Amino acid sequence: MEQDCESIACGKGSKTRAQKSGTGGRIAVTGFGLVTPMGVTSWRSVSAVIRNRSHFAWHETVLVADAPDGTALRGATISRVSGEGVRFGLTGSERSLALLAPALREATSGLSPSPGDAVPAWIINGIPSEEVGAIPCPADILPLLSPMEHLPVGREAGSGRCLFLDRVAEAAKALREGRCPRALVAAVDSLCFLPVLEELLAAGRLLSGPNPEGIIPGEAAGAILLEREESARKRGAPIYAFVSSRGHGIDPAPRTGGRPSQGRGLTEAFFQAFDGLPTTGGEMGLVVADLNGERQRALGWAVTEERVFGPSHRERQLWLPAFSVGECGAALGVVQTVVAVAALAKDLANGEQVALCSSDDGGETRVLCLDQGDFADRHALNRWRREQRPKTNERGT
Repeated sequence: MEQDCESIACGKGSKTRAQKSGTGGRIAVTGFGLVTPMGVTSWRSVSAVIRNRSHFAWHETVLVADAPDGTALRGATISRVSGEGVRFGLTGSERSLALLAPALREATSGLSPSPGDAVPAWIINGIPSEEVGAIPCPADILPLLSPMEHLPVGREAGSGRCLFLDRVAEAAKALREGRCPRALVAAVDSLCFLPVLEELLAAGRLLSGPNPEGIIPGEAAGAILLEREESARKRGAPIYAFVSSRGHGIDPAPRTGGRPSQGRGLTEAFFQAFDGLPTTGGEMGLVVADLNGERQRALGWAVTEERVFGPSHRERQLWLPAFSVGECGAALGVVQTVVAVAALAKDLANGEQVALCSSDDGGETRVLCLDQGDFADRHALNRWRREQRPKTNERGT
């Protein structure tokens, strides 16, 4: 996939040019929503990641067959969403809808249906369903979203991990080209179903006594609303962050290859993304990574960090959402993005820029960089979210 920083957004160095031309060329994040095992609102989940906290007391232990005939069972710890809206036992399209509906309502809480102003949407769904073509979108949100592209992905952990960041880049390109004033990208996935757990156990990927370097399977759903800066300012929307640049790469030694990772694909993706920024990567104060407890990913990050950042006088933070909410497959990208946007909006990013990095089991790697928006007052942000909550609840009834 070809990198095109200019088609995504103008960086901070291009702000003056965009304002002079009146095009509003930068791409803003003006809405987001998130549902994880830590909570059904984005701020609860983000707060848990910031504090590096997990609700281990709430995690479930389920029995998974450790042999093909099912005679041997092993306990697996999973991190599942629970609550009134997400009942135990929901599967397929019903679970996709239950997880994603609150996130979609939260992300679009500032919008109202208007003729000729529908929002193009990409919805990534990693939860298998027997209902072919069933789109996990509540009826009250459907009038807002058109056209809508539903993207089902495979069940395996790591499948579709880069898909969310790819669709963010695609949506940003559509906005830059003037094809729409705003767009929405969403994802939902769960690794908490027994068939998936059995596959993970057979592959030696579940965290357990014999395997201290495995994952805790989880589930999540989230969405972000992207908008041209000009459109966002015209309707007075809060601008939490700007999409600034991206990069991609391919690791010749993917996780499934059996060889130690050398981080080449991730290194290439970082260098591409940083090439589109007016500052060097050494100035990046926060990286939100997709490390999940697996040794291969940790080794890849260790060598990448040394190559890309090297010795620096600047303190850099590393946030790992999967250690708080669990490994949530194709939805981990949206968890990372919402966490990064919230960090910038809450002025907790140790600077004005954040980098996200993601890689899938096939060796595909992606990096996305975000710049701080205008909405960086912690107290004002909390007040605005409280004001929006009644509107969200009203639309959900």
